Amino acid sequence: MVEHDAEALKSRNKALKRILQDELKPAKIVHLKSVSALDHDGDPIIRIKVVYEADNNRLDPNKTLALSRILSNKLRETFAKSYPVFYFLTKEEDTLTSS
Repeated sequence: MVEHDAEALKSRNKALKRILQDELKPAKIVHLKSVSALDHDGDPIIRIKVVYEADNNRLDPNKTLALSRILSNKLRETFAKSYPVFYFLTKEEDTLTSS
């Protein structure tokens, strides 16, 4: 995917948000942003910033551990060559880092 293709990026983020919302219930995904990048070895990755609301600001670790596999299965074309790297922030943490 070409990163500057705004429509494709919007579509990818919408699909990611839908899948993550389903998988991380009862947490609520407030905002999601993804960007294509390279890791330190030069391999393609997709950085996924997930801003969420949850009881006690905690996500279920069993659910987060499975996300890479789930995304690879549900979005094969997107993640066939790019590994997802997640950054999880609470809504409050995102407000602090955005200012």
